[in-house]
Amino acid sequence: MTANDFRIHNRRSGEDLKPDLFTFVAGIAVERGDPIPITCNCGSVITIMPPLQEELIVCPGCELRIKLLVLSGDPGYVIGRAPDGDPMLIPVQGSSQEKLAISDIERQEILEKIKKDWGDGNH
Repeated sequence: MTANDFRIHNRRSGEDLKPDLFTFVAGIAVERGDPIPITCNCGSVITIMPPLQEELIVCPGCELRIKLLVLSGDPGYVIGRAPDGDPMLIPVQGSSQEKLAISDIERQEILEKIKKDWGDGNH
């Protein structure tokens, strides 16, 4: 999928907006109703307030548009690929500290298992 697959219609201007970035948000954080800090790749933090009114936010630091993808529950991490194709663990913003607190050894073991499961990397 590309950013073009995720166009969002801006009701005010009538134009379609494309996200520059995507981030995952834990559903449990949205359900809790407390403010959720969303950290952009540039390091800026955008605080969102549930219930989510927008699925696209703009970073005040770099002005990139970020698409919020809410995942059910408290997932901790999702599996992704680094630019070089290696697996990586992407933290789900708003996940509990228990889910996010894994050691470097645990992280490496998980990534090695994923690499093994993916085999030749054509997945």
